[in-house]
Amino acid sequence: MLVAAAEYLTYTEAVGLYHRLQSEAGIVSLVKNYGPATLPFGDGLYFRLLIEEEDVEGARQIVQEFEQQRTERAAARCPRCGSYNAWPEPEARQPWYKRLFYAGTTMYRCHNCGEEFSG
Repeated sequence: MLVAAAEYLTYTEAVGLYHRLQSEAGIVSLVKNYGPATLPFGDGLYFRLLIEEEDVEGARQIVQEFEQQRTERAAARCPRCGSYNAWPEPEARQPWYKRLFYAGTTMYRCHNCGEEFSG
């Protein structure tokens, strides 16, 4: 019987996990549409990965690592010097035209070189 190994995945995430399970553990899985239907075709908005019940133990560690990587926020890296010492710039410190131009994005400032960039 097939059981869900991971749910609410994008297509890219589902295919990536499918290949990882197959290459690292030799587990064959099935990628299936899942979730609310989208228009105009009615396909599911998300995907789920199904595996056989006897493969659950072998897939547990790979799926846990995948979920952890999926939920962790990537650290902001400065495009100029490559440093990870970049932090979000408070909106109150930005001029009005930058707040308008970069609306909906987070502005970062590198504390090594002073570069401002959007994340």
